[in-house]
Amino acid sequence: MRSDIFIGFSNPRALFAYKYLNSLVSIRDLLSLVTIPSLTHSDVHLNNPTMGCSMYGLNSNFILDKSFPPFIPDPPIAPGTCQFDPAYSGDVCCNYNQSMVLFNNMEIASGMFGKCSSCMTNVWELWCASSCSPYQSTYMVPTNVNNNTNQIISINYNINPIFAEGLYNSCRDVQTSGGPPFAHFYPTYQEFFVGVFVIYNPAFKLTFVYDEVIGYNGSIIPCSELCSCEYCRDSCVVPTEGDGLSFNKTLGYTTFFDAQVPVLSIWMIYSYVGFILTTFTALSMWMLFNIFKRTQKMKWMILVYFLLIFYLSGIIVPFAVGVAPSHSASCTYQMPYNVEWDCSLALFVAIYPPLVALLIICFTLFLYFFKDRLSTMSTNFNNSNDSGYSNITSLYLNDNSPSSTPPSSPKFQGIGIKDPSLIQKMFFVYAKFIGRHPWWIILGTVVFTIAASIGIIKLQIELDPVKLWVSPSSRSAIEKAYFDEHFGPFYRTEQLIISNRSDPSSFIITYDNILTLMQLEIDLMAITVEFEGKTIEQADLCFQPTKRGCIVESVTGYWQRNITLLESIGPAGFNASLQYCQTSNLAPQCMDAIGVPVQNNVVLGNFTTDFMNSTAFVTTFLLNNQPANLTVNEAWEDVWLAKVAAYNKNESFPFHIAYSAERSVQDELAREGKADIPTILISYSVMFLYVSIALGRYYPFPSRISSIFVNSRFTLGLCGIIIVAFSISISVGICSIIGIKATLIISEVIPFLVLAIGVDNIFILVNTFESLHVSTYNASTRTTTRPLPEETLARALAKVGPSMALASLSESLAFLLGTLTKMPAVVAFSFYASVAIFFDFLIQISAFACLLVMDTRRTESRRIDCLPCVPLDGELSDDDEPEKQTLLDQSTNSTYDVTYKKKDGFLKLIFKKYYAPFLIHPITKVCVCVFFVGLLLTGITYSLQLELGLEQSVALPRDSYLQDYFAELALKLEVGPPFYIVIKGAYNYSSIQDQDEICTVPGCKMDSVANIFNNAPYVEPGISSWLDDYIQWTLNEACLSIYQSNGSTCVPPPVDPNDPVSDCGAISVPPTNRPSVQNFVKFIPNFLNYANTNSCQISGLGYSADVDIQDGVIVASKLDGYHTTLRYQQDFINSMKSVYWYADHFHGDFEIFPYSVFYVYFEQYLTIVNVAILDIGLALVGVLVVSLLILANPIVSLIVVLCVFLVAIDLLGVMALWSVNLNAVSLVNVVMAIGISIEFCVHIAHTFINAPKHYTNDEKAKHAVSEVGSSIVSGIFITKLLGVVVLGFSNFIFKIIWTLQIPTTTTTPIVIQTLKYHII
Repeated sequence: MRSDIFIGFSNPRALFAYKYLNSLVSIRDLLSLVTIPSLTHSDVHLNNPTMGCSMYGLNSNFILDKSFPPFIPDPPIAPGTCQFDPAYSGDVCCNYNQSMVLFNNMEIASGMFGKCSSCMTNVWELWCASSCSPYQSTYMVPTNVNNNTNQIISINYNINPIFAEGLYNSCRDVQTSGGPPFAHFYPTYQEFFVGVFVIYNPAFKLTFVYDEVIGYNGSIIPCSELCSCEYCRDSCVVPTEGDGLSFNKTLGYTTFFDAQVPVLSIWMIYSYVGFILTTFTALSMWMLFNIFKRTQKMKWMILVYFLLIFYLSGIIVPFAVGVAPSHSASCTYQMPYNVEWDCSLALFVAIYPPLVALLIICFTLFLYFFKDRLSTMSTNFNNSNDSGYSNITSLYLNDNSPSSTPPSSPKFQGIGIKDPSLIQKMFFVYAKFIGRHPWWIILGTVVFTIAASIGIIKLQIELDPVKLWVSPSSRSAIEKAYFDEHFGPFYRTEQLIISNRSDPSSFIITYDNILTLMQLEIDLMAITVEFEGKTIEQADLCFQPTKRGCIVESVTGYWQRNITLLESIGPAGFNASLQYCQTSNLAPQCMDAIGVPVQNNVVLGNFTTDFMNSTAFVTTFLLNNQPANLTVNEAWEDVWLAKVAAYNKNESFPFHIAYSAERSVQDELAREGKADIPTILISYSVMFLYVSIALGRYYPFPSRISSIFVNSRFTLGLCGIIIVAFSISISVGICSIIGIKATLIISEVIPFLVLAIGVDNIFILVNTFESLHVSTYNASTRTTTRPLPEETLARALAKVGPSMALASLSESLAFLLGTLTKMPAVVAFSFYASVAIFFDFLIQISAFACLLVMDTRRTESRRIDCLPCVPLDGELSDDDEPEKQTLLDQSTNSTYDVTYKKKDGFLKLIFKKYYAPFLIHPITKVCVCVFFVGLLLTGITYSLQLELGLEQSVALPRDSYLQDYFAELALKLEVGPPFYIVIKGAYNYSSIQDQDEICTVPGCKMDSVANIFNNAPYVEPGISSWLDDYIQWTLNEACLSIYQSNGSTCVPPPVDPNDPVSDCGAISVPPTNRPSVQNFVKFIPNFLNYANTNSCQISGLGYSADVDIQDGVIVASKLDGYHTTLRYQQDFINSMKSVYWYADHFHGDFEIFPYSVFYVYFEQYLTIVNVAILDIGLALVGVLVVSLLILANPIVSLIVVLCVFLVAIDLLGVMALWSVNLNAVSLVNVVMAIGISIEFCVHIAHTFINAPKHYTNDEKAKHAVSEVGSSIVSGIFITKLLGVVVLGFSNFIFKIIWTLQIPTTTTTPIVIQTLKYHII
């Protein structure tokens, strides 16, 4: 009988039959670790009582069909073979020689199964039963025998399916020679037995028959008892998501009429319908109650009760009838929370609440329009407010009306405000002072600007993205610094994703394609570049982990990128060669030329389970990333990119290449920035031109055409733009002096922000000045006089200065509070914006105010704008006459003093005559409330669906070659980015107990570092551990043997039971099977410089970069792993969350942290939601504080804050709706939008508070909207609208600005909430 025949393999799926690998663990050592329950013949053969042998022979080509009784062999069967089982200590069907054949073949098989002791032992159990069991004739049944020679042609092996499945389960996760686990190729035990054990040649055909009655049913040792998590899923301590580990997920969904909708949307819709029901029911009940009070008829109160019941039915019905229908229902809908409703019931519940709301709205409108008929009272239902609107008749009259009586103090004579506040008095006095000394104020402003701008010479621009978005004190920055210090910077990556040009979805692995790929890679590796007089090759720059050459990760590494070798194999042997290497990538002949294994899931793309079905090659060049080599690396990459692009443009080249180099993103962003310059210039030019033109007076059209050149304020507008530039220059100078680095975002966004905010104040100041700088008729002297420009300036600043201060200081403080965040880009932006806005305000109320006085003097002397030295003929009164009108219909013979006013501009006329009256109407107020509550709920719904991240494709030019690369990357890569588990500090690696905290080999803790991370979410199983391989290396005497007596190296003798026992053997020996403390330290250098051989396929050379040894002490080490395929931004964020959480919750005697090159860029997303909330909250706090100080009205201050909050919420909702992710760039724009939204609110709020005291709330609201609404629209709204529309044609940064600022600039109606909440 032959025993070795059962270790042959024939299935081409796996080619495991040809893996003649040396044992990773010696068989005797392996079996010495195994403790097997005591077995008896009856135990082993419970269902098989018949004893007997069925075959005999040692020749692999000739096995006899021979029946004979079991016997006691002499000598006994070889120790360390089937003798580990007591069942084979007596009568057996094999002798010593046969047992040695079995031993030798099982030693070869240990290269496949030895990594899991349970698997190896169970395989021993299988073949010992077939070879030596005294019940062999029951299990091994010949089915075809040569009648002449009695040679067995085919045989059935009867095994119990329970035993077969148990053996498979113990071996399914074992990886062989660096390849995938068995389960990857054989999903079931039937496929496993056929693919691994079935004999095809040379002895006989073997067929496994799974029989529960007579099949062999030996004892199975579960892998969970003896194997580590890496090779046994049942041994894994599966991590559970604990407190703090919550992945970014979309909102929960539920069903609604068989459709999937967010749960929150259902509740928001219900809340909105409930709000409408409540609002209109309350209004109806209030009107009914008033009718009842006037008529004293109970029918109105009965109607109130009926209305209340009707209201409650609309609220309660969706909950009261939400029950499952009977089974007899022929039509059902899947409704929320997976409950099936009858169709008619579901439709009724969906329609009833909105129908109730509609009916109540109609009833409310009916009561409102017919209240006078319904009431028997003669008084108007709404008293005097029903008609709507009071005429502002006393605002500009110098009579004794409450709104125009000047203060009694001579110092404030002419301020034009009754009971002015302290801040108004301060602005009045200040304006009179600067109006008298305009040239000195302007000169002082210029001198201060120049002095502050000197600091620009210290300007530093931060270009490092790590320092831009990550705080130096952040976790990822600290860990990156530690990693770089001990292991060097993460390498630079140049990558190709290659597919067939003719059909990108077709299988790509062919002999010709591999040959073409080799030629391409060799050509790219031969690139040289002239740099500073030297010829630089790839070898001068590349990453060399084994010190034997450059690493290029590619499938061509299976043939060492050797064209001659591949051609010698030829097309006929290509598939067999590839399949062998794919399952034996640790075999020396399958490793890359530099001695590193080729990993299929790294070098091949877009396959399912069969690598041969790949549709993409993935080739990666790695360069060292030392800062000193940055310039030369980029020079070589530049040539590399040009070479690849030339290949890609060649239509005859069979491959389509998606490619990227380390410098690619930076290059493309720079190219994009240059391409945006014309668009940016056009945007600013449009805004500049509009501001300069819009400040002039062109309506009503003057009687003389020449007056247009006088009334124009183009020069003044241009000066306003220069003031914006001054404020930015001051900001940059001051911030540079105090050491705050600028960013490109600051240079692109701050001018836009300051211009938008500053222009609004300019328009308000100029328009207010124009409305006050009018002629006055003195009845006693019967003369008409015009005030001096400086006097008008004092009155104008007293009137609008506080609101300008409120807006500017609120914005400045809001941005200043934003510096409390830890994101450097946001901190820098907040500092620069705060300082720029503050000084823009100071220069506006000083230099610009003086320029306004001077420009007014030019106008009054009828000198041409832009050419002030050229006067025109005529008097100023000639231009004013067509515009002159009194506020009262009085003649110049009146006994009253009369103040004339200029005709309102077109936009102001629209606001005063149409928009303000419409807004004050009661129905409009209710509709506005309802609309904006709906907008708020919608904004909340969408903002909670806001995704994090910044898609690379969004940030890059649309025509960039990287667009194709990132698309292919997401589609075809089958493995995620590499990551490392770093073990900090001088840990005692030589201690077995301490090793058990890290390793995965037998004996290690099930919750060791590697085992925990092997089962963490978003981590690809198979953490590569230098410690595991070092322990395995010390166990294999073929790797290095020593005399146990003195520790010196030796050559082990051949295995022969007749030879005397020698102490020459593996470094590690039983019972610990670990190196001693001395040997652990002594032989680490040998391991880290060891290249694999046929007999020892463990290469320590590849781990040389994983261990940092200083003065003979390991001060840091790392384990290597890969994330699962990360295709979306959420995947990257969640993967980092996962490994961070498990590192933080690892309880060991040492400190660990995970590191990958992308963590430092994505860490912002772990806190960006909190940063956004903090920034928005701080901005609102700043607005509230300044509003309380200046407005001195808590209610209106809170309303201003509420309006700004609504803008922020709605803007976040629009971001989600328009697929703009939350990231550092969009967060900066959200903060900017908050600053701009303040402008929309505070001016109306301030004017509302300072309206004449005898006005009703409706009249105050109308007054506020009429006075400053047009200035806000013409100033900030139209200016920004023009700018952002142009920016819509740009890329990335300004596209984000366009996306976010369009909704901000179109939220003007939101500011009316400042009024509506107060009025209602």
